[in-house]
Amino acid sequence: MSVSTAMQHDQAAQPPSRVREIAQLTLAHLINDIYAPVLMALQPLLITTLGYSYTQAALLPVMHSLISSILQPVFGSLSDKRGFRVSVAVSVLLSGCGIAFLGLLSDHYMIMLCSVGIASVGAATFHPGALCKVAAIAVSSNRGRLTSFFIVGGNLGQALGPILGGIVITTGGLPAVTWLLIPAVLGALLLTVRPIPDICPVAPQQVQSGGEENWRPVILLFAGSTLRSWVTFGAMTFLPTYLVLSGYPLIEATFFISAMLIAGVVGQLTGGYLSDRMGRKPVAVATTLCSIPAFAAILLTGGALQVAAMLCFGFFLWASFSVTIAMAHELMPSRIGLISGLFMGIAMGAGGLGVSVSGAIADQFGLTATLSLFPVLIFVAALLFAVVGYRRRR
Repeated sequence: MSVSTAMQHDQAAQPPSRVREIAQLTLAHLINDIYAPVLMALQPLLITTLGYSYTQAALLPVMHSLISSILQPVFGSLSDKRGFRVSVAVSVLLSGCGIAFLGLLSDHYMIMLCSVGIASVGAATFHPGALCKVAAIAVSSNRGRLTSFFIVGGNLGQALGPILGGIVITTGGLPAVTWLLIPAVLGALLLTVRPIPDICPVAPQQVQSGGEENWRPVILLFAGSTLRSWVTFGAMTFLPTYLVLSGYPLIEATFFISAMLIAGVVGQLTGGYLSDRMGRKPVAVATTLCSIPAFAAILLTGGALQVAAMLCFGFFLWASFSVTIAMAHELMPSRIGLISGLFMGIAMGAGGLGVSVSGAIADQFGLTATLSLFPVLIFVAALLFAVVGYRRRR
């Protein structure tokens, strides 16, 4: 098949309205993922002004993370087997309301916990439902690209969340957090006025019984993705301290971490595009392996070389994220909801818990020791991706 014929085929399979729908889902992902980071921005205010203990304040983001991580595969499985889906617009609204209402509930801690629980349900229902739509919209030749667009929306939301939270808190204290309801309402209205068709299929009975699809490659992808999440969260958590101990001012250290995350966004888009052209498995393995020398260079160099190494590390490690999700979708096309919940929920949550292990290692053996473990984890992740039995489906 010639290149022009292939492009015509993809254009026929991908009508213009699909572009609008992907843009809507990406924007919805950005809005949905704004809210969880706001809980981190609230920590100083809850402790110093409202008198809550460190444990009480920290329980809010921990509860959001745990509930959303655990419930994502549950809602995803219900979507696959029963066709039970929560509207993407409702999910975004729940995420926004749960966090925004904290501005009115500061004197009632238990009600604050319930409100955070509502926000976590919104996040748990959003990711499987929205990714199901992305998977159904995409075709083989653009699945990596479209998945990366959607994932990047969440990355941008997570980056904007602390900024918006800091602005509203500085401006009007905790009551001003209520203004954060506006993005959720606007996003929900957009998704309601221009609805995206429910195009996610229910799993056939023969697939539900486990007779036609092989879980082994998906489990390998899941395990590698969990290790990659461990390194991702670990780098974001411990590299600022490492840079400060290396002599950088705090403001420069945090700026370099932000630059690393921006490089990760570029890496995600690049990885998704290359996976459509060169194959998903080679891109996932190659980019993951390339992040190993980049991270080693962070520990072994200084100055401009160290900053360049951080940018390369962010680019390469994040480049495989949407690619592995696209691979898992193609391996288990009738379990899109469950797969999305596992990779966006459990793998990310387990990776976050791995940071606690890294912290314990740092307490016992030092920060350099725990950072030196990350290249080993990345190598194991790349090895798991390499042994995945995967053949691109068209």
